[in-house]
Amino acid sequence: MGNTVYLNGKFVPADEAAVSVFDHGLLYGDGIFETMRAYNGKIFMLSEHLDRLYRSAKDLELNMPWSPGELAEVLGRLVSLNGDNQYIRLTITRGPGPVGIDPRLCPEPTIVVFSKDITIDERLYREGARAVFVETPRNLAMAVRTDIKSLNFLNNILAKREVIRYGADEGFMLNYRGQVTEGTVSNVFMIRDNCVLTPSPACGLLEGITRVKVIEIAYRIGCQVEETVLFRQDLENAEEVFYTNSGSEVVPVVMLDNRPVGNGKPGRVTLKLLERYRDCTLAQD
Repeated sequence: MGNTVYLNGKFVPADEAAVSVFDHGLLYGDGIFETMRAYNGKIFMLSEHLDRLYRSAKDLELNMPWSPGELAEVLGRLVSLNGDNQYIRLTITRGPGPVGIDPRLCPEPTIVVFSKDITIDERLYREGARAVFVETPRNLAMAVRTDIKSLNFLNNILAKREVIRYGADEGFMLNYRGQVTEGTVSNVFMIRDNCVLTPSPACGLLEGITRVKVIEIAYRIGCQVEETVLFRQDLENAEEVFYTNSGSEVVPVVMLDNRPVGNGKPGRVTLKLLERYRDCTLAQD
């Protein structure tokens, strides 16, 4: 973990950072967050992350007394304090207040930003990852706003427990219709006939910032791209499968439910997308 944390307007030593036990983020999961990655001192796709953060805050009617520019300054300062290549998490909660779920009980939000050095398992790119379909269904989008990156992560945690039991790297979740939605901490893609396919947001998933960038790159390298409805058997019969998130970038999947994907090696298109994605991280203005 980085030595410095930003907490409610101050940069403090990490071992001194603490929030109230009455914070509604702790009590009720009432809050939002973003995870980002800094490369050589610059946060990749920062404006896109902040845009989503503010959309989520608006949907939750969460008070945001900071401008995007002020948050960007905080994030940049934290990177300069903790190191150039960092995983960063920005969390904003409803704030402390009396017990009860009424949002009006919390006049001031809590903001916490921390970072840590990136530790990537290069095996995932060299040899490929193992993924499984989990039995835990994705939350019903109409009941829980899956398009908001909120602190309500129990659904994903239950799925992650299955991934651990299977000894896999990631787990893919289905909705109540049996449609593929997303991974426990990632978005899901597959390749068929040089076409990049990924579940439509209508299936009930969070549109990742890396997902958007990978779709853009796929178009750029001449692939057809479809956001569509995918089922388990589609991925089981895919030529290539991969998943994406800001921390791990583009991860090829070589085993799915203990069966090889394609020829059992990281796929050509997947590796090209990874290469071009990393080029983008190095070419920031």
